[in-house]
Amino acid sequence: MKNSLVRKVYIYFVIIIALTLVTVGVTGYWRSSNELENQYEGLLTQIVDNVLHETDLFLKSYERATVSILISPVVKEALDLPSNSTPGFYTSEIAMKGVFQPVLINNPEISMTYIIGYNGFQATDFNIHIVPFNYKGFEEYVEQMKEDDDINGKLTIQDSGFLDGHLTLIRKLADRTSSKSFKGIMGFELKIGELNTLWKGIKLGQSGYFFIVNDRGKILYHPDPNRIGKQLDGMHFSTVEANKDQIFELPGEPGRVFFSRKSDYSGWTLVASMSVAEQSKPISDLRQTTLLVGIFTLILALFLAYRFGQSIVRPVRLLENGMRQTAKGHWTRVPLTGSRDEMDQLITSYNTMVTRLEELVERVYETELRNQDNLLKRQLAEFQSLQLQINPHFLYNTLEIIICYAVIQKSSEIKDIVRSLSYMLRYSIRTDLEEITVANELKHILYFMSIMKYRNQREFEIDVRISTDYLLDSMVRLTLQPLVENVFKHAFPYGIEDTHTIIIDAWKDEADFYVIVEDNGCGIDAESLLQLNIRLMNSREERLLETQPTFEGSIGLLNVHNRIQMVFGEQYGLSIQSDLGVGTKVTIRMPSSSAKKVMPV
Repeated sequence: MKNSLVRKVYIYFVIIIALTLVTVGVTGYWRSSNELENQYEGLLTQIVDNVLHETDLFLKSYERATVSILISPVVKEALDLPSNSTPGFYTSEIAMKGVFQPVLINNPEISMTYIIGYNGFQATDFNIHIVPFNYKGFEEYVEQMKEDDDINGKLTIQDSGFLDGHLTLIRKLADRTSSKSFKGIMGFELKIGELNTLWKGIKLGQSGYFFIVNDRGKILYHPDPNRIGKQLDGMHFSTVEANKDQIFELPGEPGRVFFSRKSDYSGWTLVASMSVAEQSKPISDLRQTTLLVGIFTLILALFLAYRFGQSIVRPVRLLENGMRQTAKGHWTRVPLTGSRDEMDQLITSYNTMVTRLEELVERVYETELRNQDNLLKRQLAEFQSLQLQINPHFLYNTLEIIICYAVIQKSSEIKDIVRSLSYMLRYSIRTDLEEITVANELKHILYFMSIMKYRNQREFEIDVRISTDYLLDSMVRLTLQPLVENVFKHAFPYGIEDTHTIIIDAWKDEADFYVIVEDNGCGIDAESLLQLNIRLMNSREERLLETQPTFEGSIGLLNVHNRIQMVFGEQYGLSIQSDLGVGTKVTIRMPSSSAKKVMPV
């Protein structure tokens, strides 16, 4: 059932459960996904900061290694020598053994240390023997360092070292009396592989990685060894420079996010990258888990809602079925559910009501049968009385005509009149409620017109336009002839003229059958027509009150109208339309043969 209670209960439960699950699931997923995204951004930032911090600490540790060299009196003494003078063997030996060796031993990742004085002093030492050693190239490299204004008393990192695969950690040595006056430079050649070992230990998921570029876009570290030492693409480098300290995307790198941060100590920029798919995988897993749990919970909740709804609706359906059977006339008691709740109380009340109704209906039915029998007898008597009210003057006048013709001459006219009158009398005096066909009514009018020919002393033909398909349809006995007689009496009060016509026609709609009698006589004025139609509408009340109509000519019409209503019901009968000086049309409305109705008793 479209609007059944179980459907409504189930729909309400579904709405409540689905709304709750969607609200909780969407809210939880939204909050969790946002938290995960924030955690990933924080994790990415934290990893970059840690890598930068560890790198800076690693490089700063060598700044402390230079302190032991800077405070060495031998170094200071060598730097204070006059220009172009050479220190003795003892001084050079002390510088190599007593100053450089401890630094090289404690920091094996340093391949080469050197001090170059502006006075021409030069001292170098190696952790390993490098062959061949290009001293001329070294001298040119040192001269470039001397002229580099970016190098000062602080430790400076040069990513392009004198030795391949090394970083140069270099600083200028200041004069004792002035920190702005430099007397030489000191440098370390540091294996960059040590930093690579540090950077390789940083994990950014399965597909995440990071790389380091200097301030000129040169790649110092990359997971792909083939890219180390090469220049970063110009567009990529511009994007990195423009998006420091925030999440961004690189052109040509779909499905990945990047985060960059620049070290204030080394001047290097570390760029970390993670896959969006890998980053969103926990969110996807969370979404999938939320959907699965939500669907499972929804199915379970719907099952429980269905069981709960059935526990409520099942007794209601029992009551509904009992009421339906009772409505059909089968007094049905509904069994109790055994739950002893409000539904059982309702069923008990219903059973009590059915028992009392059954008793009352039996009493009413017995009384109605008695009243029905009495009413049927009264209606039959009333019908017979109405049918016998047909104006007897016509019969009297006809008999007078017969007498006149019989006295004057012996003719066939008498035979025709007597034969027609005999048929009409036999047809009229029957008082049963039997319905006859349209053909029988038309035959009755034929005999009536045969008599009227002699009475009016002229021929008059009625225009019958009824289709042959309707001749076997049923109608009430003696309904057309009174209407035709009423036309001769009232529509043509000054006699019949050649222009006068009477038309009888019929048609059907979906449920009813209509027969009309139409004339072009004098018509009825509006006031009289209104009174006549009112009397037709109130004819049953007048009949029950046994009042007689006073409108002239309405006795025959009311007689026909009342007999039709007695056979078919009060919604059927006559209706009249008329225009003064134009004519009158009387319509008989009856049920069609395919949908005959019997008057309710």
